[in-house]
Amino acid sequence: MKRKTIIKTVSIATVFLVGANFFSGCSARTVDYSVDDVTENTENRSGKKGLKQFADASAWEDEWTAVNTKGNPVTLQVNAEVFLPDAEKMSVVEVKEATIDDAFRQRVAESVFDAGSIYYYDINHLPKEDLAKLREEEQELYDSYDKTTSDPDILAYIEETEDNLKAFDEQIKEAKEEYIPAESFDVNEYLGKRENQYYSMHFWSRESDEGIVQFCGMSLNAKDIHQFCPEELKDVSDEVYCTAYSGESSTVDNQCELTEEEAKEIADRFVDDAGLDYSVCVYSTPLSWEKDLGETLDCYDGYVFYYDAGLDGISFVRPGTESDYQNYDDKKKESEPERYSMDAQMTIYVNEKGIIYVNAQNPVEFVSVSDNVELLTLDDVRSIIKEEVTENFGKFRFRYTSQDWLVTFNAMELIYFRVRDKENPGYYSYVPTWRLGDIFRIDAEVATITNNWVLINAIDGSVIDFYDEV
Repeated sequence: MKRKTIIKTVSIATVFLVGANFFSGCSARTVDYSVDDVTENTENRSGKKGLKQFADASAWEDEWTAVNTKGNPVTLQVNAEVFLPDAEKMSVVEVKEATIDDAFRQRVAESVFDAGSIYYYDINHLPKEDLAKLREEEQELYDSYDKTTSDPDILAYIEETEDNLKAFDEQIKEAKEEYIPAESFDVNEYLGKRENQYYSMHFWSRESDEGIVQFCGMSLNAKDIHQFCPEELKDVSDEVYCTAYSGESSTVDNQCELTEEEAKEIADRFVDDAGLDYSVCVYSTPLSWEKDLGETLDCYDGYVFYYDAGLDGISFVRPGTESDYQNYDDKKKESEPERYSMDAQMTIYVNEKGIIYVNAQNPVEFVSVSDNVELLTLDDVRSIIKEEVTENFGKFRFRYTSQDWLVTFNAMELIYFRVRDKENPGYYSYVPTWRLGDIFRIDAEVATITNNWVLINAIDGSVIDFYDEV
């Protein structure tokens, strides 16, 4: 699940090139999504208990036959080790999608930045000097084109660049000399000060054709990355990059003046200040610095921390997001829209000089927590899975071939899975869920590739339709 992110100082040219953003609201909650509602049909199940009942659970070994939608027999083969979260209890957590609107932008910006230091940083509010730099970059682009070409695409680019240069000339005439203090929060780009350093903050949101917000978030970039880079890069006049190191961290000589624990305290403070529900720090890596994109200097100064939405130290994201489910793209029907991404994670780059970069994607806001719920016995869950897969084989969209007619499962794990509130768009509940699947994993917590899954609500035994939820 590690994702390599490379950053540099976000230039005002980047701000100018950002495309249109979209906004979506959440409807008011009108249903009671409590544990009583979830468990009211479980009275005929045997012996509901807590998480401790699974402590000594043995692997599930089984094999049976089902019939697919074309009448062909398919063998289901289970040799699945049981994986449990490192926790004493589980809950039902109701959340809602964060809406990237004026109120959200104001709340986050004012929480992160020092009072009185927030300015507009979008193209329509930039001062003359910044616009002149943008125009200079646009002019360099224009000068690089071959004006003698007959290529229609190049000619179109030339015409577009000419129009941009004219637009810059007009805008520079009307622009102010200084940055303009933010009085409302109806744009997506801001400049602000935090702990004596200036940062740019950008909000973004992407909608589907159906008007469903699929991906959104906030990023924060140090305005002058040279204030944070190692000494050997101080004299680099232009491009300086840093990225999360993806190798074996134990072999890295990190020259950061802070210990990892001390650096994490800075990151924790930012998470608290931002007021977003990324409560579980799942792992960290060294921060690698580069002079030119892709030219690693073997220079490590700082740390990258990854925070997930979660509860009681259990990540909602760690077991996998939609991209980790291998069948997702080829098995999802066109009539099933892609919904709000499950990848609710905040990434923070930090060294002894402070926060360098933050990316907070798909934030969720906690609405309620129903604590310490009771769970069905593992025997009950296994019986439900076997019965449901046998009687409704086609609904699970397994991947297998006509050569072997075999579906295998190697892991059965208790995770949190997000179930949407069908009555209230934008609201979800993270529910304790048993997932049986053929899973390739890095370690006991991380499932990087998941195939042929079965999802069972661990409280009431109902089947969760993956494709209806994501």
